[in-house]
Amino acid sequence: MKSSCFNCKFHFITYDLNRPWGCRKFGFKSNISPKVEVKKETGMECAYFTVREKFNKTQREIQKNG
Repeated sequence: MKSSCFNCKFHFITYDLNRPWGCRKFGFKSNISPKVEVKKETGMECAYFTVREKFNKTQREIQKNG
């Protein structure tokens, strides 16, 4: 499976218009996809890609309440 930052649990959207995407694992924000930034800097695919768990509203409420 090809990794996409939008499906990774470490990916986040920022409020910074100049650097709208970020990676919590590597600790940076960028104006390009973190996947591309990591490839550009290291020459390798991201080794920390982890599939984001997707919850619907009911699952979130159950998890929150316990």
